Amino acid sequence: MGSWFSNLHIQKSGQITETAILAYIREWMAAREYLPAASQEDADAAFAILCDDRSNWISVYSDLFSFDDPKAFSNYAAPMSRALKTDILGISCFDSDYLYLNLINSETQLDAWAGIGSAAGLGIRRRTNLSAWKTKVEDYQSFQAHIKSEFVFAEEVLGKIEHCLRLPYEFSTASYDHLAELGQQERAVYLYFKLPEGMKNQEPPKLEQHTYSMMPCFVGSPAIVTALNVGGASKGLSVYFVGPYVEHEDITFSDVCFVKRKNGVPESVPIKLEKVQLADGQWAYYYHDPGYKLLPKVDARLPAGKKWQAEDERSITLRFVPRGDSGKILDITVVLVPDKNPQGQTGWNVWYPFGSKQAYIRHHNETWSKIPGCEKNLLREEDYD
Repeated sequence: MGSWFSNLHIQKSGQITETAILAYIREWMAAREYLPAASQEDADAAFAILCDDRSNWISVYSDLFSFDDPKAFSNYAAPMSRALKTDILGISCFDSDYLYLNLINSETQLDAWAGIGSAAGLGIRRRTNLSAWKTKVEDYQSFQAHIKSEFVFAEEVLGKIEHCLRLPYEFSTASYDHLAELGQQERAVYLYFKLPEGMKNQEPPKLEQHTYSMMPCFVGSPAIVTALNVGGASKGLSVYFVGPYVEHEDITFSDVCFVKRKNGVPESVPIKLEKVQLADGQWAYYYHDPGYKLLPKVDARLPAGKKWQAEDERSITLRFVPRGDSGKILDITVVLVPDKNPQGQTGWNVWYPFGSKQAYIRHHNETWSKIPGCEKNLLREEDYD
């Protein structure tokens, strides 16, 4: 697997101090409604500022940085250059296949670009404009030659041109998440920010399937259904297992539990189902927890990594083991219903998106038959009611 990283560097000058950069970042984040946070554990976003005598730049790393779209870098760099009155350099690497350098100065309208490797499929159309770098690098001939060279890993160019930029290789290839691996974590100055919690979301809760399997359940094997609240915060959750297998208990369920995560560590919370007859006459296995906390939807402004982690920790994960008649296993339907908005329910049934059991089995078998050695995963229609 190649390298992915995005970082930003501020050209040193007599007026550029670490204190000025910290003040700018605080103001910039405050304008986006972030509040200061005391520690990384409390933070929704973080910055690391690294200043070194070997570098002609003050380097800035953040878990907010993702410069896959060059406009994302210019959105940071242009106002920063205008406020600090200096050059801002952005570097972004894409799986070691492509890397770009973008040097921006708002006062002089400088917008120098250099791309290394293949940008095919990335949607990046900019061409290298080497002449714009001529007065901005040392040993321009060397810089020009290396930018035009081919590399197995695109980031190798940064080692070849570090003397031209006066930016050490370990700084130009770093990202916020990998400062520790590069031995720079202890040397950086950190700023932490959090999103305000006082603005309560008034939307009703609404559940959507989060992750789910396209495989059927199997008797005696654990299965998982996962949902995510994409609405407002609420309390109270009901779980229903419905289908024609319930009335005569052709299928029952054991080891039923919620799986909750905190910092990636799973914790099982057992629940007990009871058999009930619903208002429409059908039977169901049922569980209700009036105190179950449905956390609000994850803020879209969070960085991708933190957004994924927050969604993982807020997901409603139900684990269960079916027991009984394997011929009725495709009838298993699981429904999760928020108390405060029953219309915001979500459900899972493996064949439902395909319209029928037969259509699902055909699609399933077509998919697995194309994978060598997976014949054991094929299903027979005659095995299911």
